[in-house]
Amino acid sequence: MDGEVAKELEATVEARRELGAEHEDHLIAGFLERIDKEIDRRVEERVARRGPQRPMTLNKEAVGIAVPVVAVAGIFGGVVGVIGALIALAVVLVALSVSRR
Repeated sequence: MDGEVAKELEATVEARRELGAEHEDHLIAGFLERIDKEIDRRVEERVARRGPQRPMTLNKEAVGIAVPVVAVAGIFGGVVGVIGALIALAVVLVALSVSRR
């Protein structure tokens, strides 16, 4: 356990001993709220370290290439050709998306 979290837990347990069981719900709620804020802080910190993420969008060039590829695949390969072309295009788009990150 993190040192700060351990101290928070010890303080909550000690306060429960001093105040009694009638304040237990309030003490636990306060402890969980502090832990929740700490988790949020850590997640935000990790996300900030990763840097900005660009969303994957289909640009005009990608669609402009995909349409003739699928059309030619349909003419020469029929349904099997179209399915193969779509799978190949999906693989290329995913590879490009991963390489941009």
